[in-house]
Amino acid sequence: MLTCLGLEAQITLSLSSKNYNFGENGYYYGEVIDTRPSKYFLGKLYNRNGVTDDLEIRGGTEKAFLNQTESNFIRRSNSTALIAEITDLNFKETRRRDGLISGKATIRLSIYTVHEGDTSLICKPYSSSLYERSLNNLKEESFEPILNQMWFSCLEFVDNYVKLNKSRIEAFNEGVEIIILPYEARNTRDTVHYNSRKVTWDDFKAEPRRQSRYAAAIFPTIALGSKLTVRNGRLTAILSPQVFMIQSQSWAKSVARNKESLEHEQIHFDITKVVMDRLIVKLREINANTMDDLSSYIQYEYLQAFREMNKLQDAYDSESNHNLNKVKQAEWAKKVKDWLAEGNF
Repeated sequence: MLTCLGLEAQITLSLSSKNYNFGENGYYYGEVIDTRPSKYFLGKLYNRNGVTDDLEIRGGTEKAFLNQTESNFIRRSNSTALIAEITDLNFKETRRRDGLISGKATIRLSIYTVHEGDTSLICKPYSSSLYERSLNNLKEESFEPILNQMWFSCLEFVDNYVKLNKSRIEAFNEGVEIIILPYEARNTRDTVHYNSRKVTWDDFKAEPRRQSRYAAAIFPTIALGSKLTVRNGRLTAILSPQVFMIQSQSWAKSVARNKESLEHEQIHFDITKVVMDRLIVKLREINANTMDDLSSYIQYEYLQAFREMNKLQDAYDSESNHNLNKVKQAEWAKKVKDWLAEGNF
């Protein structure tokens, strides 16, 4: 439709309904957003007088394109919602010396998934079209197919992208997979990993605390390496547990370097392993709907385990009176041995 208001004129397009035959692919378009300055303006076209008229779309791009997609994608309760953001859409024409008009139309989109209230960019489709026309041939029906075809090309790109990458896109996840790698057993210059061997007095390399009333102190701890990814349609956490003691922070006075005292320190190390065994059990039970939730749950369980480790270490030293109460020391030795057997990871 060509309308004239004083010296200004415009051509207004109406997008006809199209059947793209995308079928059911587990997603639909819940929203179309146009972030350009105008949701109506598409470009400037030369009219027969050699001046330009505005090309606009009736009702705006957001409504027009959303209407195009609503009838072409099956929406179910478990379908994933997509948002199509129009970042560029423009018809640009050049008047040639031979009197013809050369035109180029372009469209750029950003496609987002919507999952658990969060949006995530998955791809940026682009399409363009070149055309030629005479100066006198300025008709609405000449431009509507170009616009429709570019929109279809972008949707087709997204459809192919989803098909190829669906198993790696968070919003299409079908559950959680927790992979626990074997305990680290390679020692470094300053660490002794639990699964490598038992501790010896040579591992207590720090200077003794001369003013401390204790004869020795071991510094065992836990760590959890993690890699989060999406594979095979599942949110996946690949976790590498570590239980180790730090030699440069562990010390022993010469008076303490005997078999019984070393066994006491070894049980401190054993308790650390027990805590990590228990943490692994909890980690394997984690379920989440988003990668952020998965990361948060893992971090929470790790911090809880760290607190439990400190609590058990304090209880062990308090009840055994740092190896002076032989009855309690023996009780703890048996208790920790049983705990280790229960874990058996």
